[in-house]
Amino acid sequence: MVYEAESDKIPFFKQYFSVIILAVNIIVFIWQLTDFPQMHIEAAFVPADFFAGLNLWTLITSMFMHGDYVHIIMNMWFFIIITDNCEHAMGHILYIITYFVSGICGSLLHALSTLILPFLTTIPSLGASGAIFGLMGVYLILYSGNKFYLPSVTGTSMRRVSAGYFILTYFIAELTYALVSLMDPFSVGQTAHFAHVGGFIAGAIIAGIFKAVKGTSYKKKPK
Repeated sequence: MVYEAESDKIPFFKQYFSVIILAVNIIVFIWQLTDFPQMHIEAAFVPADFFAGLNLWTLITSMFMHGDYVHIIMNMWFFIIITDNCEHAMGHILYIITYFVSGICGSLLHALSTLILPFLTTIPSLGASGAIFGLMGVYLILYSGNKFYLPSVTGTSMRRVSAGYFILTYFIAELTYALVSLMDPFSVGQTAHFAHVGGFIAGAIIAGIFKAVKGTSYKKKPK
């Protein structure tokens, strides 16, 4: 797992929407477990329904759902690592707008990608990954110089890398998986990689506009 190499002294629990999002994801997952193994899949996003104008509310509900314990733990771990910086820098309102816009854009790009292989349009998708990739885009634009610790190839040690290097590498990998999935959708698992790509691009664009307007003043905000 990735860790921040240095404390930025931004208190997580003062980032109100981040705390709420974390809590909602956990509560929704507990609710899903009450319907195991179906996991309340009716609240997931189905591209075919979207194109038919049905169940549009699942664009939102699917953002707070997860398929299993590993899915939610991995998503929420990385969410906690990056979200406090994003909300602190952007302010609460722009942050929550960015989160939802990224998640929705991720689902929309995923839906569009399924038109190439129409049998995929009926497969439900769920998870906070699109929104979290949006925050990765924000973090790349605003905090690329921060440092992360990553496990080595052998897993026996940690190496220190820049956030910019890690996030760009991760995004390129996801973009590659997404393109491969257009030719062989099950060769890279059943992950909606285009949702990650769409969320990332949306978050990066919003952060880029924010930085163009604010400059580096966000780095001087009281913590």
